[in-house]
Amino acid sequence: MRSAGAQAAVETTLYVIDRKMFDRLIAENATLSAYFIRLLSQRLTVTNGRLQAVKENEHKRLEQELEELPKEIKQFILWCSHIPVVNRELSDYTFGFSLREKVQIYPSLRSYFRGILLEEERLELLPSLKPTLHDICKNKFGYEEMALWYERALNWYEAEGNWAAVIEMQGAQEDWGAALNTYVRVKNELLQEEREVLFDLFVMAPVEVLASQCVFLQDYIPYCVLHHLEKGLALVEVALNGAESFSSRELLSLYEWGTELCRRLGKDHQALEYLQLADIVADAMADRKVEAVNSDRAYGLAKQKLARKRSQQLARGAARLGKGNRWLGPVAVITALLCVVLSFVIEPVGNLSANATAFIGIAIAAVILWIVNIIPDYVVALGMVMLWVVGGITDTETALSGFASGTWIFMICIMGFSAVITKSGISYRFALHALKRFPSSYRGQLWGIVAGGMMMNPLIPSSSAKVSLGVPVAHTLSESMGYRERSNGAAGLGLAAMVFYGFTAPFVMTGSYTNVMAYGLVTDGQQVTWLQWLLYALPALIVFGGVILVFLSFMFRNVSGSKMVSGDVLNEQLALPGPLTKEERISLWTIIGCIVFMVLQPLHGLDNTWVMLIGFAVLAISGVLDKGTLSSGIDWPFLLFLGVAFSFAGVSDQLGIAKVLSSFLNEHMSLFVSSPILFLLAVIMISFVVTLVIRDDPAVILLVTALLPIGAGIGIHPWVLVFLILLSTDPFFFAYQSPTYLTAYYSAEGKAFTHKQARKIALGYGLAVILLAILCIPYWRWLGLIP
Repeated sequence: MRSAGAQAAVETTLYVIDRKMFDRLIAENATLSAYFIRLLSQRLTVTNGRLQAVKENEHKRLEQELEELPKEIKQFILWCSHIPVVNRELSDYTFGFSLREKVQIYPSLRSYFRGILLEEERLELLPSLKPTLHDICKNKFGYEEMALWYERALNWYEAEGNWAAVIEMQGAQEDWGAALNTYVRVKNELLQEEREVLFDLFVMAPVEVLASQCVFLQDYIPYCVLHHLEKGLALVEVALNGAESFSSRELLSLYEWGTELCRRLGKDHQALEYLQLADIVADAMADRKVEAVNSDRAYGLAKQKLARKRSQQLARGAARLGKGNRWLGPVAVITALLCVVLSFVIEPVGNLSANATAFIGIAIAAVILWIVNIIPDYVVALGMVMLWVVGGITDTETALSGFASGTWIFMICIMGFSAVITKSGISYRFALHALKRFPSSYRGQLWGIVAGGMMMNPLIPSSSAKVSLGVPVAHTLSESMGYRERSNGAAGLGLAAMVFYGFTAPFVMTGSYTNVMAYGLVTDGQQVTWLQWLLYALPALIVFGGVILVFLSFMFRNVSGSKMVSGDVLNEQLALPGPLTKEERISLWTIIGCIVFMVLQPLHGLDNTWVMLIGFAVLAISGVLDKGTLSSGIDWPFLLFLGVAFSFAGVSDQLGIAKVLSSFLNEHMSLFVSSPILFLLAVIMISFVVTLVIRDDPAVILLVTALLPIGAGIGIHPWVLVFLILLSTDPFFFAYQSPTYLTAYYSAEGKAFTHKQARKIALGYGLAVILLAILCIPYWRWLGLIP
């Protein structure tokens, strides 16, 4: 890109040095660098001197010309240099003479103004003269006198009802707040032509000011869609950050405008996200039409749903490995295809059969695609099933056996329960009640957050959903207590909510979908009940919670004094959902009943799947789980992925891969398999490392499938291995590693804590996992879970 040009006046020899050679010369010859710096400094000094001399000469010239004019004409010209908007009526009123007559007497007046003065309604000084004339005006009359001029002109325009001129005057003074308020107040009195002129003026205004008035945005953003796309999109984004001040209809308009602006700018992915968010608002409005009496409640629930959706979308974007690298995707796809082709043509490896070798090649290809995350997980999983059957690796029944398992049905039921809880707002109500039962100090509310997380853990089977609820509540608390954003107080409450709402999921069977999925990969029939899972994990939960609380107390031990949380703050939040509705009561008692029946399974002998299916039927028959909630509230793509994951374990067993892998690892990991303690620590460290490149559910599937045979060989119960893998595959040493962490961070828009503060807690999390594995071994050995 050229910044300047030159034209040779005489014959010239031009030497060209490229950037690389120039940088090398500068590096090798310090004197050369000093020469250029000195040369440029001298030229800058000379240029500034010339410019100052030109300005001084121009200043003197204009002063001399003005001295030749009568006093009233001279003052009129200087007055015009300060008043942003001047028309002939205002000038005639202010100076008491007819400007048309003065121009005929003093024709030199024309040389100061743009256009032919007699034909122009509006007077504008030449841009080349205005700055110098304004300087002369300041020296002659001073700021106070000039301020009086401005006020008189503004008052005259207001008295005349010339609101377009008033707004232009305010904008020229950069008093954008006043200009915006004036526009909102008088917009119905403005002509369309005047509005368009003002809209061009508002392009210069800060988006933070403009985004505060939705009435203005309704007029201005459609104009931006046609003329200023980037400005319009910036306005939408800033407005959505303060979405609590808008009604549901206004929010719907913002998302629709965002969709159109992104589409015109070629940002198709962002346009799709805005469209999805607009659909959520529209659905929430449609679902709550029957509750017109309680519209605040409907709006509040819709806001919570929107906040969760946005934070999850931001988290997915931040977790994408290699984002922005346009070559990574094509290279990954080509590599995956090569793995598939080679697995079918190479000779079987070791003791594996040809089909087993092909199965491993397909699995490696899937892992590559899961790592780069450019194709949805469930699409990759369904592609695996197709290759198993088409390639003759296994039959259709075995390839799809995961969809016929009781665990897959259990997952559908538990997702239905989660959809009902999310829709109703029960979880939000419970979290606030937990906080209300504890002291209103920082320490008291910290314990309230811990209690709320423990109470929510078995009710919502999604870590991301729980942190989307808990962290914003904690951030609201920190604001009401007077803590600044990302301060020690705000970070302490926010990180406590993140850990105890999101990272305690493995301690309860229904704490996360992933828990059920991971244990569903166990094929040897060693199932556990809901109560057994809780009893097995209880000492580990005590160790884990103790370590995290010690870290939080140590890190934020110097939290400055704060205001006590006013009871009104929590009462206002509790008033948002209103009293329990009939649907909420049915949902709550159904969920509690299912948990109680799962706890009592040793007495009645009914499998957890059928307990959950009965509860699912109750919710469906009562109308709580309606068709809309069933279709939008359940993650069907994840269920497709899950069915394939269950089939993955069955096919690998059928092909004998588990036995071959177990014998291979036993030979090469004899040190670790000789001791349960060493083996479990190795599992934790391997899981930490694997999550650097493979995250979330794919990492759990691969680790459980690979390590279960080894654990079984040394007598470790599958639950112990699955439990430690679940804890170890969600670390957040690096932000991108954990979807739960990213959701927590973005659910408070990054205002609750910093990545640096969270990284210290991440070390505490890793230490807690290692310590609980070591300290719980005597307890697990006593229960017969390890030899």
